Amino acid sequence: MTLIVNDIVWWQISLESVVNSWIPGISTFLLGVWFARIDERRKLKQKLKDDLLQIFIPIFNSGQSITLSEAENAARRMLHTFNAYKRIYSGVFNKAAEEKLGAILADGFLVNNNVNKPFMEPDVIQDLIKTL
Repeated sequence: MTLIVNDIVWWQISLESVVNSWIPGISTFLLGVWFARIDERRKLKQKLKDDLLQIFIPIFNSGQSITLSEAENAARRMLHTFNAYKRIYSGVFNKAAEEKLGAILADGFLVNNNVNKPFMEPDVIQDLIKTL
């Protein structure tokens, strides 16, 4: 019997196995992590919008008469919800809309015993919430 030995360059085989198996696997994993992060941010933004609109729409945009205590309570809950999301997830939301909505909510519902003007225009606040 004759033993045939081929001239095999082992480093080329191992390099080809890295290129053919490891690099696609690692790149797929990294792309998956990146897409999951993008999707999680999108879901987080949508959850904040939904939470704020669930407080805002029944009180300020329902077309029914409400009491001052209900309106102040809703504005306070919106402020606390907004500040909690802003504090926990800083840098996720649109900065311009975040600052405008934060200023409106920080002023409160009553300013000098008068209703805060942005609360009289619910479409403006809804648009700010949508652009977050």
